[in-house]
Amino acid sequence: MDLSRRSFSGGTAVAAGARPTPGATAAPARALPRPHRTSTPHLLEAEQLVGYLSLPTCPLANNTYKEPDQPNVVRWGTPGDASDWVNRSQCASFLTAVLKRTYRWATSAFFTAHFGVASPFARDYRAAFAEREIPHFERVTRVADLRPGDLIAIDYRNDQDTNTGHVVMVRSVKGVYTAPGSGLNFPGETQYAVEVVDCTAVPHGVYGVGNYFRFPDNRIFNATASTDGAGYGHMMFYASDATGAFSRYRWSVNTSSAGAYTMAQRPVSAARVTS
Repeated sequence: MDLSRRSFSGGTAVAAGARPTPGATAAPARALPRPHRTSTPHLLEAEQLVGYLSLPTCPLANNTYKEPDQPNVVRWGTPGDASDWVNRSQCASFLTAVLKRTYRWATSAFFTAHFGVASPFARDYRAAFAEREIPHFERVTRVADLRPGDLIAIDYRNDQDTNTGHVVMVRSVKGVYTAPGSGLNFPGETQYAVEVVDCTAVPHGVYGVGNYFRFPDNRIFNATASTDGAGYGHMMFYASDATGAFSRYRWSVNTSSAGAYTMAQRPVSAARVTS
């Protein structure tokens, strides 16, 4: 049963690994296959949680992006009763809670030893993935190699103590995407549409703008109503044609070129949970 409040369909993505033809326009609209079910344990836990949080019988107040001074609460409730499933977290603390829920090794002591803090921020995840070997994690350097369950961390390179960046979990890689506007396609780079699971204060996209309906966010209900918290959305990640490595990213399919941050502006690192 589809537990999400909003279904995902349509798109201009093509098979992963393909390359857009220079100067080509977006492919005709066609239905995208639903993301295949994966046996990745932590993704299944995240999907179950988001599924219940997205049901109409779950109060919207149960799923929010918390303020820095508020306690972090992520709770898997009673199966069949959506009312006691709760998420009040931020991007990194949400994913840390999912890992702790799933794996015996994912303890506060483990995160303190390998990430420097019991509940890492996005900046901590990004630095750890990029700079050192960590038990139970395997670095992913090529965008085309991303798989469901992989974590992608972004460092905003700001001076803030809490809003240090963003971290997401890959739900599916929809494939290579060629934007209708040439300003969003960069020479020497290939753009990929990636469906993500995350917790955010700002959903991914603007309702009805550009190709939004092909790559939506289930926290956006219509042109005037949306919510924050945990859910599914789409981000656009670019790869260098020379190396396959991350070269830049956009928050959503309809984010302008001004929001296409390079790795020099906002570094990105990814890792796979191996057990």
